Amino acid sequence: MAVACPDAPGSAVPVLVRYAPLAVLSAAAGLDAGGVAVLNSALPSMGTHFGTSAQNLSWAVTGYALAFAGLLLWGGALADRLRRRRVLAWGLVTVAAGAVLALVAPAFWLVVAGRVLQGAGAAITMPAATALLTSVYPSGPMRSRALGVFSAAQAGCYGAGLVLGGVITSALGWRWVFALQALAAVLTAVAAVRWLPRGTRHRRTRLDRTGTGALVAAIVLIVLSADTGSRTGGGPLAGVLLAAAAVSGYVWSRRGRSRDGDAVVLDRGLLRLPGVRTATAVAGAFYFCVTGTLFLLPLYLQQVRGMSPASSGLAILPVSLAVAAAALLSGRLMKSYGPRPLLASGIVLTAGGVLLWCTVGAHSPYAGAVLAGLIVTGIGQGVAFPALTATGLRDVPGRAHGTASALTTTALQLGSAVGPTVLAGAGAGAGQAVGAGGGDALSLSGFHFAFAAAAGFLLLVGLPAAARLGGTATPG
Repeated sequence: MAVACPDAPGSAVPVLVRYAPLAVLSAAAGLDAGGVAVLNSALPSMGTHFGTSAQNLSWAVTGYALAFAGLLLWGGALADRLRRRRVLAWGLVTVAAGAVLALVAPAFWLVVAGRVLQGAGAAITMPAATALLTSVYPSGPMRSRALGVFSAAQAGCYGAGLVLGGVITSALGWRWVFALQALAAVLTAVAAVRWLPRGTRHRRTRLDRTGTGALVAAIVLIVLSADTGSRTGGGPLAGVLLAAAAVSGYVWSRRGRSRDGDAVVLDRGLLRLPGVRTATAVAGAFYFCVTGTLFLLPLYLQQVRGMSPASSGLAILPVSLAVAAAALLSGRLMKSYGPRPLLASGIVLTAGGVLLWCTVGAHSPYAGAVLAGLIVTGIGQGVAFPALTATGLRDVPGRAHGTASALTTTALQLGSAVGPTVLAGAGAGAGQAVGAGGGDALSLSGFHFAFAAAAGFLLLVGLPAAARLGGTATPG
Protein backbone atom coordinates (compact mmCIF):
# COMPACT_ATOMS: atom_id res chain seq x y z
CA MET A 1 0.00 0.00 0.00
CA ALA A 2 1.31 3.45 -0.84
CA VAL A 3 0.90 6.01 1.92
CA ALA A 4 0.92 9.71 1.07
CA CYS A 5 3.46 11.87 2.82
CA PRO A 6 1.58 13.35 5.82
CA ASP A 7 3.82 16.39 5.91
CA ALA A 8 3.91 17.34 2.28
CA PRO A 9 3.67 21.13 1.87
CA GLY A 10 0.37 22.33 0.60
CA SER A 11 -1.15 18.87 0.44
CA ALA A 12 -4.68 18.20 1.67
CA VAL A 13 -4.01 14.87 3.33
CA PRO A 14 -7.00 13.26 5.10
CA VAL A 15 -6.72 13.26 8.87
CA LEU A 16 -6.75 9.45 9.08
CA VAL A 17 -3.92 9.11 6.57
CA ARG A 18 -1.94 11.85 8.34
CA TYR A 19 -2.16 10.44 11.85
CA ALA A 20 -2.72 6.68 11.43
CA PRO A 21 1.00 5.98 10.83
CA LEU A 22 1.87 7.95 13.97
CA ALA A 23 -0.68 5.98 16.00
CA VAL A 24 0.70 2.66 14.73
CA LEU A 25 4.34 3.60 15.40
CA SER A 26 3.51 4.99 18.84
CA ALA A 27 1.68 1.77 19.70
CA ALA A 28 4.68 -0.28 18.56
CA ALA A 29 7.02 1.75 20.78
CA GLY A 30 4.54 1.69 23.65
CA LEU A 31 4.49 -2.11 23.65
CA ASP A 32 8.01 -2.13 25.07
CA ALA A 33 7.41 0.41 27.85
CA GLY A 34 3.96 -0.94 28.67
CA GLY A 35 5.14 -4.54 28.54
CA VAL A 36 7.84 -3.92 31.14
CA ALA A 37 5.46 -2.06 33.47
CA VAL A 38 2.57 -4.48 33.19
CA LEU A 39 4.84 -7.42 34.06
CA ASN A 40 6.12 -5.82 37.27
CA SER A 41 2.74 -6.26 38.94
CA ALA A 42 2.47 -9.88 37.77
CA LEU A 43 5.87 -11.06 39.03
CA PRO A 44 4.89 -11.84 42.66
CA SER A 45 1.91 -13.93 41.55
CA MET A 46 4.09 -15.69 38.98
CA GLY A 47 6.69 -16.48 41.65
CA THR A 48 4.04 -17.98 43.90
CA HIS A 49 2.66 -20.10 41.07
CA PHE A 50 6.03 -21.62 40.15
CA GLY A 51 7.47 -21.58 43.67
CA THR A 52 10.59 -19.73 42.51
CA SER A 53 12.72 -17.38 44.58
CA ALA A 54 12.74 -13.64 44.12
CA GLN A 55 16.33 -13.83 42.82
CA ASN A 56 15.41 -16.37 40.14
CA LEU A 57 12.22 -14.46 39.37
CA SER A 58 14.31 -11.48 38.31
CA TRP A 59 15.41 -13.45 35.24
CA ALA A 60 12.03 -12.68 33.71
CA VAL A 61 13.23 -9.07 33.63
CA THR A 62 16.94 -9.69 33.04
CA GLY A 63 16.33 -12.11 30.15
CA TYR A 64 14.30 -9.46 28.35
CA ALA A 65 16.94 -6.80 28.99
CA LEU A 66 19.78 -9.02 27.75
CA ALA A 67 18.07 -9.77 24.44
CA PHE A 68 16.82 -6.22 23.98
CA ALA A 69 20.11 -4.45 24.66
CA GLY A 70 22.25 -7.05 22.94
CA LEU A 71 20.30 -7.16 19.68
CA LEU A 72 19.29 -3.50 19.29
CA LEU A 73 22.16 -2.57 16.95
CA TRP A 74 21.50 -5.69 14.89
CA GLY A 75 17.85 -4.63 14.72
CA GLY A 76 18.95 -1.17 13.59
CA ALA A 77 21.07 -2.73 10.85
CA LEU A 78 18.05 -4.72 9.66
CA ALA A 79 15.95 -1.54 9.55
CA ASP A 80 18.61 0.18 7.42
CA ARG A 81 19.01 -2.72 4.98
CA LEU A 82 15.56 -4.25 4.56
CA ARG A 83 12.07 -2.88 4.01
CA ARG A 84 11.28 -1.19 7.31
CA ARG A 85 7.58 -2.05 7.42
CA ARG A 86 8.45 -5.73 7.04
CA VAL A 87 11.11 -5.49 9.77
CA LEU A 88 8.62 -3.78 12.11
CA ALA A 89 5.91 -6.35 11.42
CA TRP A 90 8.25 -9.31 12.02
CA GLY A 91 9.50 -7.69 15.23
CA LEU A 92 5.94 -7.36 16.49
CA VAL A 93 5.17 -10.98 15.54
CA THR A 94 8.25 -12.05 17.51
CA VAL A 95 7.00 -10.11 20.54
CA ALA A 96 3.63 -11.86 20.21
CA ALA A 97 5.29 -15.27 19.87
CA GLY A 98 7.29 -14.69 23.05
CA ALA A 99 4.12 -13.65 24.89
CA VAL A 100 2.32 -16.82 23.73
CA LEU A 101 5.24 -18.98 24.89
CA ALA A 102 5.12 -17.36 28.34
CA LEU A 103 1.32 -17.61 28.38
CA VAL A 104 1.29 -21.40 28.00
CA ALA A 105 4.57 -22.08 29.87
CA PRO A 106 4.30 -25.09 32.24
CA ALA A 107 7.64 -24.20 33.89
CA PHE A 108 9.29 -20.92 34.83
CA TRP A 109 12.28 -21.39 32.53
CA LEU A 110 9.88 -21.31 29.57
CA VAL A 111 8.53 -17.97 30.83
CA VAL A 112 12.12 -16.70 30.80
CA ALA A 113 12.56 -18.08 27.26
CA GLY A 114 9.42 -16.24 26.21
CA ARG A 115 10.72 -13.01 27.74
CA VAL A 116 14.03 -13.43 25.87
CA LEU A 117 12.07 -13.85 22.64
CA GLN A 118 10.03 -10.73 23.48
CA GLY A 119 13.25 -8.79 24.08
CA ALA A 120 14.57 -9.88 20.70
CA GLY A 121 11.31 -8.75 19.08
CA ALA A 122 11.49 -5.38 20.80
CA ALA A 123 15.10 -4.97 19.62
CA ILE A 124 13.87 -5.41 16.04
CA THR A 125 10.76 -3.26 16.51
CA MET A 126 12.16 -0.11 18.16
CA PRO A 127 14.79 0.92 15.55
CA ALA A 128 12.38 0.19 12.71
CA ALA A 129 9.63 2.25 14.38
CA THR A 130 11.94 5.25 14.91
CA ALA A 131 13.33 5.05 11.36
CA LEU A 132 9.81 4.81 9.91
CA LEU A 133 8.73 7.82 11.99
CA THR A 134 11.44 10.00 10.46
CA SER A 135 10.76 8.75 6.93
CA VAL A 136 6.96 9.09 7.10
CA TYR A 137 7.24 12.53 8.72
CA PRO A 138 10.12 14.43 7.03
CA SER A 139 11.83 17.40 8.68
CA GLY A 140 9.37 20.11 9.64
CA PRO A 141 6.71 20.99 12.22
CA MET A 142 4.92 17.66 11.81
CA ARG A 143 8.07 15.71 12.64
CA SER A 144 8.56 17.70 15.85
CA ARG A 145 4.96 17.03 16.87
CA ALA A 146 5.31 13.37 15.91
CA LEU A 147 8.42 12.97 18.06
CA GLY A 148 6.51 14.47 20.99
CA VAL A 149 3.58 12.10 20.54
CA PHE A 150 5.97 9.16 20.07
CA SER A 151 7.67 9.88 23.40
CA ALA A 152 4.40 10.66 25.19
CA ALA A 153 2.91 7.36 24.03
CA GLN A 154 5.76 5.40 25.62
CA ALA A 155 5.31 7.23 28.93
CA GLY A 156 1.54 6.81 28.76
CA CYS A 157 1.83 3.09 28.05
CA TYR A 158 4.21 2.69 30.98
CA GLY A 159 1.75 4.42 33.30
CA ALA A 160 -1.16 2.38 31.94
CA GLY A 161 0.89 -0.80 32.37
CA LEU A 162 1.45 -0.06 36.07
CA VAL A 163 -2.31 0.06 36.62
CA LEU A 164 -3.43 -2.64 34.15
CA GLY A 165 -0.87 -5.15 35.39
CA GLY A 166 -2.27 -5.10 38.90
CA VAL A 167 -5.90 -5.12 37.76
CA ILE A 168 -5.48 -7.99 35.27
CA THR A 169 -3.38 -10.09 37.64
CA SER A 170 -5.86 -9.64 40.50
CA ALA A 171 -8.95 -10.29 38.37
CA LEU A 172 -7.80 -12.93 35.87
CA GLY A 173 -4.31 -14.15 36.81
CA TRP A 174 -0.77 -13.42 35.60
CA ARG A 175 -1.09 -15.43 32.36
CA TRP A 176 -3.62 -12.93 31.04
CA VAL A 177 -0.92 -10.24 31.15
CA PHE A 178 0.89 -12.13 28.38
CA ALA A 179 -2.39 -12.73 26.55
CA LEU A 180 -2.93 -8.97 26.44
CA GLN A 181 0.61 -8.40 25.15
CA ALA A 182 0.17 -10.99 22.40
CA LEU A 183 -3.14 -9.49 21.26
CA ALA A 184 -1.75 -5.94 21.25
CA ALA A 185 1.34 -6.98 19.26
CA VAL A 186 -0.70 -8.83 16.62
CA LEU A 187 -3.17 -5.96 16.20
CA THR A 188 -0.31 -3.48 15.87
CA ALA A 189 1.39 -5.67 13.25
CA VAL A 190 -1.82 -5.83 11.21
CA ALA A 191 -2.24 -2.05 11.47
CA ALA A 192 1.39 -1.57 10.40
CA VAL A 193 0.81 -3.52 7.19
CA ARG A 194 -2.36 -1.50 6.55
CA TRP A 195 -1.12 2.03 7.26
CA LEU A 196 2.66 2.20 6.89
CA PRO A 197 4.59 2.61 3.64
CA ARG A 198 6.36 -0.48 2.37
CA GLY A 199 9.76 1.21 2.11
CA THR A 200 12.76 0.15 0.07
CA ARG A 201 15.84 -1.99 0.59
CA HIS A 202 18.86 0.28 0.94
CA ARG A 203 21.74 -2.18 1.18
CA ARG A 204 22.21 -5.73 0.01
CA THR A 205 25.64 -6.38 1.54
CA ARG A 206 25.74 -9.00 4.26
CA LEU A 207 26.83 -8.10 7.78
CA ASP A 208 30.27 -8.97 9.11
CA ARG A 209 29.43 -11.90 11.37
CA THR A 210 32.55 -11.71 13.53
CA GLY A 211 32.24 -7.98 14.21
CA THR A 212 28.50 -8.25 14.80
CA GLY A 213 28.93 -11.16 17.20
CA ALA A 214 31.69 -9.36 19.11
CA LEU A 215 29.62 -6.19 19.53
CA VAL A 216 26.49 -8.08 20.59
CA ALA A 217 28.56 -10.16 23.03
CA ALA A 218 30.15 -7.03 24.55
CA ILE A 219 26.76 -5.41 25.19
CA VAL A 220 25.20 -8.60 26.61
CA LEU A 221 28.20 -9.17 28.89
CA ILE A 222 27.99 -5.60 30.25
CA VAL A 223 24.30 -6.02 31.09
CA LEU A 224 24.90 -9.48 32.55
CA SER A 225 27.80 -8.21 34.67
CA ALA A 226 25.60 -5.46 36.11
CA ASP A 227 22.95 -8.01 37.06
CA THR A 228 25.53 -10.44 38.48
CA GLY A 229 27.20 -7.71 40.51
CA SER A 230 23.90 -6.92 42.20
CA ARG A 231 23.61 -10.46 43.58
CA THR A 232 25.20 -11.67 46.81
CA GLY A 233 28.76 -12.83 46.15
CA GLY A 234 28.52 -11.93 42.48
CA GLY A 235 31.37 -9.39 42.47
CA PRO A 236 34.18 -11.66 41.22
CA LEU A 237 32.06 -13.13 38.42
CA ALA A 238 30.90 -9.64 37.43
CA GLY A 239 34.55 -8.62 37.09
CA VAL A 240 35.25 -11.60 34.82
CA LEU A 241 32.23 -10.74 32.68
CA LEU A 242 33.37 -7.12 32.36
CA ALA A 243 36.82 -8.28 31.29
CA ALA A 244 35.23 -10.53 28.67
CA ALA A 245 33.12 -7.58 27.50
CA ALA A 246 36.29 -5.50 27.09
CA VAL A 247 37.87 -8.24 24.97
CA SER A 248 34.76 -8.47 22.79
CA GLY A 249 34.69 -4.70 22.39
CA TYR A 250 38.36 -4.76 21.36
CA VAL A 251 37.63 -7.39 18.69
CA TRP A 252 34.82 -5.23 17.31
CA SER A 253 36.98 -2.07 17.30
CA ARG A 254 39.78 -3.86 15.46
CA ARG A 255 37.45 -4.89 12.66
CA GLY A 256 36.16 -1.32 12.44
CA ARG A 257 35.18 -1.21 8.80
CA SER A 258 33.89 -3.45 6.04
CA ARG A 259 35.99 -6.51 5.26
CA ASP A 260 35.71 -8.72 2.19
CA GLY A 261 32.55 -6.89 1.19
CA ASP A 262 30.79 -7.53 4.51
CA ALA A 263 29.32 -4.43 6.19
CA VAL A 264 29.81 -3.80 9.91
CA VAL A 265 26.71 -3.68 12.10
CA LEU A 266 27.74 -0.27 13.50
CA ASP A 267 29.53 2.14 11.19
CA ARG A 268 32.17 3.85 13.33
CA GLY A 269 31.63 6.96 11.21
CA LEU A 270 28.33 7.46 13.05
CA LEU A 271 30.24 7.84 16.31
CA ARG A 272 32.11 10.81 14.83
CA LEU A 273 28.89 12.79 14.38
CA PRO A 274 28.45 15.29 17.26
CA GLY A 275 24.71 14.68 17.55
CA VAL A 276 25.13 10.91 17.80
CA ARG A 277 27.90 11.22 20.38
CA THR A 278 25.86 13.67 22.45
CA ALA A 279 22.70 11.55 22.35
CA THR A 280 24.63 8.41 23.29
CA ALA A 281 26.38 10.04 26.26
CA VAL A 282 23.27 11.82 27.53
CA ALA A 283 21.05 8.77 27.04
CA GLY A 284 23.32 6.56 29.13
CA ALA A 285 23.63 9.13 31.93
CA PHE A 286 19.92 9.99 31.78
CA TYR A 287 18.71 6.44 32.22
CA PHE A 288 21.41 5.68 34.78
CA CYS A 289 19.82 8.43 36.86
CA VAL A 290 16.15 7.88 36.03
CA THR A 291 16.00 4.08 36.16
CA GLY A 292 18.26 3.91 39.19
CA THR A 293 16.30 6.43 41.24
CA LEU A 294 12.89 5.06 40.19
CA PHE A 295 14.17 1.66 41.32
CA LEU A 296 15.14 3.11 44.71
CA LEU A 297 12.12 5.34 45.32
CA PRO A 298 9.59 2.46 45.71
CA LEU A 299 12.07 0.82 48.11
CA TYR A 300 12.12 4.02 50.17
CA LEU A 301 8.32 4.16 50.15
CA GLN A 302 8.04 0.52 51.27
CA GLN A 303 11.04 0.08 53.59
CA VAL A 304 11.12 3.53 55.20
CA ARG A 305 7.55 4.76 54.82
CA GLY A 306 5.87 1.34 55.20
CA MET A 307 3.76 1.48 52.03
CA SER A 308 2.48 -1.72 50.45
CA PRO A 309 3.89 -2.75 47.04
CA ALA A 310 0.59 -1.89 45.34
CA SER A 311 0.41 1.52 47.00
CA SER A 312 4.01 2.36 46.16
CA GLY A 313 3.39 1.40 42.51
CA LEU A 314 0.44 3.76 42.29
CA ALA A 315 2.46 6.44 44.08
CA ILE A 316 4.98 6.42 41.21
CA LEU A 317 2.26 6.88 38.56
CA PRO A 318 2.40 10.74 38.48
CA VAL A 319 5.85 10.60 36.89
CA SER A 320 4.43 8.84 33.82
CA LEU A 321 1.59 11.34 33.52
CA ALA A 322 4.06 14.23 33.77
CA VAL A 323 6.34 12.67 31.14
CA ALA A 324 3.45 12.19 28.71
CA ALA A 325 2.16 15.76 29.09
CA ALA A 326 5.60 17.36 28.88
CA ALA A 327 6.62 15.29 25.84
CA LEU A 328 3.62 16.58 23.89
CA LEU A 329 4.61 20.15 24.74
CA SER A 330 8.27 19.50 23.97
CA GLY A 331 7.42 18.31 20.48
CA ARG A 332 5.77 21.65 19.76
CA LEU A 333 8.55 23.72 21.34
CA MET A 334 11.30 21.94 19.45
CA LYS A 335 10.22 23.31 16.08
CA SER A 336 10.78 26.84 17.42
CA TYR A 337 13.81 26.45 19.69
CA GLY A 338 15.58 23.34 18.46
CA PRO A 339 16.67 20.37 20.59
CA ARG A 340 19.63 21.86 22.51
CA PRO A 341 17.79 24.15 25.00
CA LEU A 342 15.13 21.49 25.56
CA LEU A 343 17.75 18.83 26.20
CA ALA A 344 19.62 21.04 28.68
CA SER A 345 16.38 22.07 30.42
CA GLY A 346 15.25 18.46 30.68
CA ILE A 347 18.56 17.46 32.27
CA VAL A 348 18.36 20.25 34.87
CA LEU A 349 14.71 19.54 35.71
CA THR A 350 15.25 15.79 36.00
CA ALA A 351 18.26 16.22 38.27
CA GLY A 352 16.42 18.86 40.29
CA GLY A 353 13.45 16.58 40.86
CA VAL A 354 15.74 13.78 42.05
CA LEU A 355 17.55 16.18 44.41
CA LEU A 356 14.20 16.99 46.04
CA TRP A 357 14.12 13.40 47.29
CA CYS A 358 17.31 14.11 49.25
CA THR A 359 15.15 16.20 51.61
CA VAL A 360 12.61 13.51 52.52
CA GLY A 361 12.50 12.02 55.99
CA ALA A 362 11.06 8.87 57.48
CA HIS A 363 7.67 10.52 58.02
CA SER A 364 7.60 13.16 55.26
CA PRO A 365 4.16 13.50 53.65
CA TYR A 366 3.83 11.99 50.19
CA ALA A 367 2.29 15.23 48.91
CA GLY A 368 5.50 17.11 49.74
CA ALA A 369 8.95 16.44 48.32
CA VAL A 370 8.13 12.95 47.04
CA LEU A 371 5.25 14.04 44.80
CA ALA A 372 6.98 17.30 43.81
CA GLY A 373 10.08 15.35 42.80
CA LEU A 374 8.02 12.93 40.72
CA ILE A 375 6.32 15.77 38.86
CA VAL A 376 9.49 17.82 38.30
CA THR A 377 11.59 14.88 37.14
CA GLY A 378 8.69 13.68 34.98
CA ILE A 379 8.49 17.07 33.28
CA GLY A 380 12.25 16.97 32.76
CA GLN A 381 12.09 13.55 31.15
CA GLY A 382 9.22 14.56 28.91
CA VAL A 383 11.02 17.71 27.78
CA ALA A 384 14.27 15.84 27.12
CA PHE A 385 13.11 12.65 25.39
CA PRO A 386 11.90 14.10 22.05
CA ALA A 387 14.99 16.33 21.95
CA LEU A 388 17.19 13.32 22.67
CA THR A 389 15.64 11.37 19.79
CA ALA A 390 16.07 14.32 17.41
CA THR A 391 19.67 14.86 18.56
CA GLY A 392 20.54 11.21 17.95
CA LEU A 393 19.41 11.57 14.32
CA ARG A 394 21.11 14.93 13.79
CA ASP A 395 23.10 15.02 10.52
CA VAL A 396 22.54 11.26 10.09
CA PRO A 397 21.62 10.19 6.52
CA GLY A 398 18.10 8.81 6.30
CA ARG A 399 19.39 5.38 5.26
CA ALA A 400 21.19 5.08 8.64
CA HIS A 401 18.37 6.25 10.93
CA GLY A 402 17.67 2.71 12.14
CA THR A 403 21.23 2.14 13.34
CA ALA A 404 21.52 5.64 14.84
CA SER A 405 18.30 5.27 16.83
CA ALA A 406 19.39 1.79 17.95
CA LEU A 407 22.67 3.25 19.22
CA THR A 408 20.82 5.77 21.40
CA THR A 409 18.42 3.12 22.68
CA THR A 410 21.32 0.78 23.45
CA ALA A 411 22.89 3.52 25.59
CA LEU A 412 19.55 3.89 27.37
CA GLN A 413 19.47 0.17 28.10
CA LEU A 414 23.05 0.11 29.38
CA GLY A 415 22.29 3.02 31.70
CA SER A 416 19.16 1.23 32.87
CA ALA A 417 21.09 -1.96 33.57
CA VAL A 418 23.93 -0.32 35.49
CA GLY A 419 22.02 2.42 37.35
CA PRO A 420 20.03 0.38 39.89
CA THR A 421 23.01 -1.80 40.79
CA VAL A 422 25.53 1.02 41.17
CA LEU A 423 23.21 3.36 43.06
CA ALA A 424 21.91 0.65 45.39
CA GLY A 425 25.51 -0.32 46.17
CA ALA A 426 26.53 3.30 46.71
CA GLY A 427 23.55 3.88 49.00
CA ALA A 428 24.29 0.77 51.03
CA GLY A 429 27.94 1.78 51.40
CA ALA A 430 27.04 5.30 52.47
CA GLY A 431 24.57 4.02 55.04
CA GLN A 432 27.14 1.67 56.55
CA ALA A 433 29.75 4.44 56.62
CA VAL A 434 27.58 6.52 58.93
CA GLY A 435 26.54 3.50 60.96
CA ALA A 436 22.93 3.59 59.78
CA GLY A 437 22.86 0.48 57.61
CA GLY A 438 21.21 -2.69 58.75
CA GLY A 439 20.48 -5.95 56.98
CA ASP A 440 19.63 -5.78 53.28
CA ALA A 441 17.59 -2.58 53.52
CA LEU A 442 19.04 0.83 52.72
CA SER A 443 19.04 3.45 55.45
CA LEU A 444 17.51 6.88 54.94
CA SER A 445 20.99 8.42 54.63
CA GLY A 446 21.82 5.74 52.04
CA PHE A 447 18.82 6.72 49.95
CA HIS A 448 19.81 10.39 50.19
CA PHE A 449 23.35 9.65 49.06
CA ALA A 450 22.18 7.53 46.11
CA PHE A 451 19.73 10.22 44.96
CA ALA A 452 22.42 12.91 45.18
CA ALA A 453 24.94 10.74 43.31
CA ALA A 454 22.45 10.04 40.50
CA ALA A 455 21.55 13.71 40.05
CA GLY A 456 25.19 14.78 40.20
CA PHE A 457 26.26 12.23 37.60
CA LEU A 458 23.50 13.33 35.19
CA LEU A 459 24.48 17.00 35.55
CA LEU A 460 28.19 16.24 35.25
CA VAL A 461 27.81 14.21 32.05
CA GLY A 462 24.67 15.66 30.49
CA LEU A 463 25.15 19.41 30.67
CA PRO A 464 28.65 19.55 29.09
CA ALA A 465 27.49 17.18 26.33
CA ALA A 466 24.43 19.32 25.60
CA ALA A 467 26.51 22.51 25.68
CA ARG A 468 28.85 21.14 23.00
CA LEU A 469 25.91 20.53 20.69
CA GLY A 470 25.83 23.04 17.83
CA GLY A 471 23.03 25.11 16.37
CA THR A 472 20.10 24.11 14.20
CA ALA A 473 21.07 21.13 12.09
CA THR A 474 18.34 18.55 11.64
CA PRO A 475 18.16 14.87 10.90
CA GLY A 476 18.96 13.93 7.39
